[in-house]
Amino acid sequence: MASLSQYLLLLCSFTCLIHSSRSRTLVLPLAKDASTLQYVATVYHGPSLDPVELAVDLGGPSLWLDCSASSSASVRRVPCRSIACLAATSDVSGLRRACAGGACSDCDVQSESGAAGEAACGVLAEGAVAVDAVDGSGERSVAAVDRFLISCARAAPGFGAGGVRGTLGLGRSRISLPSQMATAFGIRRRFFACLSASEGVIVAGDGPFFSHLNADISKSLTYTPLATAKSTRSSDYLINLTSIKINGKRLSLNSSSPRSVKLSTAIPYAAMVSPIYSVFAEAFAGAASAMGMARVPPVGPFRVCFDPRSVSATGVGPDAPAIDLVLQSEMVRWRIGGSSSMVRMSDEATCLGVVDGGNGLESSVVLGGHQLEDVLLEFDFGGSRLGFGPPSAGQLGCSDLRPGFNSMAFPSL
Repeated sequence: MASLSQYLLLLCSFTCLIHSSRSRTLVLPLAKDASTLQYVATVYHGPSLDPVELAVDLGGPSLWLDCSASSSASVRRVPCRSIACLAATSDVSGLRRACAGGACSDCDVQSESGAAGEAACGVLAEGAVAVDAVDGSGERSVAAVDRFLISCARAAPGFGAGGVRGTLGLGRSRISLPSQMATAFGIRRRFFACLSASEGVIVAGDGPFFSHLNADISKSLTYTPLATAKSTRSSDYLINLTSIKINGKRLSLNSSSPRSVKLSTAIPYAAMVSPIYSVFAEAFAGAASAMGMARVPPVGPFRVCFDPRSVSATGVGPDAPAIDLVLQSEMVRWRIGGSSSMVRMSDEATCLGVVDGGNGLESSVVLGGHQLEDVLLEFDFGGSRLGFGPPSAGQLGCSDLRPGFNSMAFPSL
């Protein structure tokens, strides 16, 4: 029986490339919706390649689209007994079969969760999808795939941000947008992401990227293996967690079970399971008190808040206790500090930007959008590793990475 990889290779026959012989970079500019705190990207869909706004679901297994507004010619439903359906709903693809009962006709699929934080039912379909691209000379084009596999929602599952018609799954599945684009255009199964409170970006294709900064900054990233867990979607991005330190002091965590950190754009702020959060919050408050930070009443959704007048400022945000997530070894740490650890709620309260996720959280720690902003991330699921680090050695943020791809001025999108 043909594999999904063989099926997806057929997509190359339907690929529209401009200057196909040149190096190319696929580019998805990101905007942050102020009301929902979701990150929104624009892709092009349908015979006319009309722009469609989608909420980014970092670990999502596929592109979910509300097809109710699409014409019947925009998508073609995939039969339930086809190779594409069987492969797309396998254990490694993140989608599950059968939302609806009755005779098997269409490929019914269900996503376990999404940017809206809830499950959604739909059918697998094919349709044209394109993203912006820039070639080696800096010329802008579009990279289109005619038979792109899409999960069509029967009803919009509450995507949140105004004008958003679905979710853009970037996860570790063979039918996520990075995977299908990699197959269609013969590029590595990886992408770079840099989230921002203003202008972020996702790029994939031929490197080095961001050469307008006069350095291949991707070479300065720290790498850690990607992990898996039965409690989460197989398409999610997880990394192992060995311990947590605050100002260099290791927390005493009782649980001896395996711990993991999940990266997610589905939640705005980091969350921890209750047993870890209680120890963490107490230790952070103690370290903050020792630094002269004065506690004030909590401001939801946060429980640990301080008087802003007692918090010193630095070039990277508030001078607060440093949080280190120790990953596979003591030498590999993800540091959370300054503006990534604190949230200014009002003139009376600056709060620790971590919430109690309860006992049902799928991972020990989930890093939300606030903690992922202004961190350059490389998701190399072909090599099963995650790279992370600052956008540069200077004081640049993710919004500085959008212009000037390949040393050329990249037009405003």
